[in-house]
Amino acid sequence: MPELPDVEQARKLLHERCVGRKLTQVRAASDSIVFAGATDLESRLRGRKMVGSGRRGKQFWLEFSKQLVLFVHFGMTGQVHVKGESASHYRKIEVDVGADWPPQYTKLELQFGQLQVAFTDPRRLGRIRLYEGVASESPIVSKLGFDPVIDPPSPQAFAEMVMRRKMPVKALLLKQEFSAGVGNWIADEVLFRSSIHPAQLASTLTQVQTNELLRQLKDVCGTAVAANADSRLFPKEWLFHYRWAKGRKQPAQMPDGRAIDSAAP
Repeated sequence: MPELPDVEQARKLLHERCVGRKLTQVRAASDSIVFAGATDLESRLRGRKMVGSGRRGKQFWLEFSKQLVLFVHFGMTGQVHVKGESASHYRKIEVDVGADWPPQYTKLELQFGQLQVAFTDPRRLGRIRLYEGVASESPIVSKLGFDPVIDPPSPQAFAEMVMRRKMPVKALLLKQEFSAGVGNWIADEVLFRSSIHPAQLASTLTQVQTNELLRQLKDVCGTAVAANADSRLFPKEWLFHYRWAKGRKQPAQMPDGRAIDSAAP
């Protein structure tokens, strides 16, 4: 599943390519699940200029003239494609872009003059919605927790937030209402580097443990964002490079031979 770094990579790409350009053509697939009730999307977007973008956690948005906001959530398999450019490197979801355009599984195609953008989603678990107003004030954004890159809490505030929750710490990190943008691999990386077992109850963590947990959460997310979600640039000592054992004959292990034991949150 795309996590915070992948979503930021997509937002940054579209911001750099599209801000200041006018939408000359919009084509939306007939898919009431992905579009989550968004009506007249094509006519409402066409002709508007993209003026900005934003992100919180795994949710990102494109801002258009007259305060119209296009919200995008990738779900499990969503992805952005800009014609003539490669997609994100993180565990890349294989979508055939070939010589034909738009790509297979395209749900929304945006054309800014000669620049063409497509949102693909093979499993239809992503969501695309329209909102009129200020993006940060929408219920889509306001229900989300802190973003480890944008507005991480202070060590003391974080400790208080964690210690009052009687649930496994990994499950807590995965709650988007708590820490927006954290998914399985980020939670595992952060806990591994903090030497905290995923099943330990959050309420039993010490101040020293929560301090380290917050430090690693900011460091892992910040490092992955700085690498533009290109996993080839992630530090070689990260668990990320060795955790993907599914489909392999040999169990996953670290370079020093330590076995990697997968446990549900």
